[in-house]
Amino acid sequence: MATVHYPIRRPSTSLLLTLLLAIPALAQDERPPISIPQPERQRVTPVPGTPLTIVQVSYREAIKERDYLSQAVQELVTFTRISTQLEVPMHSRVLTLDDPQIADALMLYMTGFDCVMQISDTEKKGLARYLRRGGLLFAEDILPLETNFRTSAGVAGTPFDRQFKALLKDPQVLGIDGGRWRKLPKNDPLYSAYFDFPDGPPLSGTNRGNVFALEAIELKGRIAVIFSDLNISWFWGNLDAEGRDRSLQFGTNLLICALAQKYAGRPLPFRR
Repeated sequence: MATVHYPIRRPSTSLLLTLLLAIPALAQDERPPISIPQPERQRVTPVPGTPLTIVQVSYREAIKERDYLSQAVQELVTFTRISTQLEVPMHSRVLTLDDPQIADALMLYMTGFDCVMQISDTEKKGLARYLRRGGLLFAEDILPLETNFRTSAGVAGTPFDRQFKALLKDPQVLGIDGGRWRKLPKNDPLYSAYFDFPDGPPLSGTNRGNVFALEAIELKGRIAVIFSDLNISWFWGNLDAEGRDRSLQFGTNLLICALAQKYAGRPLPFRR
């Protein structure tokens, strides 16, 4: 098994995270702050010692280590805790979209390869509530755990790609909002939230691919969904993979952005 080195780095993120998350502040370089595009929010006060949950979404027909990687989220949580020294406790759970506990999740993580997704109406409504109330979902088309990359990765229009995007366009989820995808530019705050990614997302998980950027959906001025065809989180769940660190660093950036959005508060409802 390959040895994984988790780098220790002093945080140097925005004042927002410094104050709200109590990160040790001995930053030696200046970073652009994480931008929260909608300033008027219902603020959330963190409760000391309360763990934040990253939820791996479970759904029918998904096959372990093929459509989802059983150790991915816990590996990301461990890496983030060690590399950032965040004083906010995090843990991982596996839940279905109809479980009321997803309402408090810091981030949902959902993957697939080639299964036929079966999402019930109750699950669709649970996902809609979570996203419209300020939640962040990271979804990714991945390769099975036991793969030698002969299979193409980083390709648009795969089974999970098509099914996931159709799910979001379902009237019970986001409806028309679920079709408003945009590519994240290389200067998006996600790529400098903690670790620097000046060239955009890591591409080490792609093979003969035609996709080089992440896609996102915004609701009320903040990112609600990030979708990847780039197989990044395959490295989270594969302990034997070489060069895991950059993919785990990208995952840490996702969690930092989720923290910033969570403590900025839930978007205020529209006033007519």
